[in-house]
Amino acid sequence: MELYSNKSIVLSFIRKATEDHSDWQLGKKALQKSLYFFNLNDNSHFSFRWANFGPMSSEVQQIVYDLEAVKRIEITPVQTKKPGAALHVLKYIQKVPSSEIPPDLNEMLNNTMKFVAERNSRDLELLASVHYWAKRSDGKDVVTYVHQMLTELKPKAKFTKTDVEKAIQELKKHRILT
Repeated sequence: MELYSNKSIVLSFIRKATEDHSDWQLGKKALQKSLYFFNLNDNSHFSFRWANFGPMSSEVQQIVYDLEAVKRIEITPVQTKKPGAALHVLKYIQKVPSSEIPPDLNEMLNNTMKFVAERNSRDLELLASVHYWAKRSDGKDVVTYVHQMLTELKPKAKFTKTDVEKAIQELKKHRILT
């Protein structure tokens, strides 16, 4: 895969979110989680590690900064219900012709978009975090293991065992977790 591909993937995803889901506020965290799910298709695009808000890719973060610097996207802070917190909404800006991505990647982006679109960043954070730790569990009591990991690593998120159970059901329903 060529080097420009990852930047094209990120830009294409932001464009799809902007043009096809204009009511959805795609923030930086939601983008990270969306591309985490996209990356599950073949794991060859982005490297993810555990961070404060679940799986995160430094490369995706850098690409977003680069795209903003060259005015391909716009990042606008939007106040949230939480005092002092803002959602940084990403919007595609058509300034130059879009770089095309191969049809197979475009289809994978469309499938990812179907799963993530219209979900808020907290839901995506939960789903991605549950998936991340469920894949690392020994498979015996996945709900308890994942809940313990999230309670220990993300205590401020206050994800409940019921949240974890529902997230596992949702991931299985969409065949993202087996």
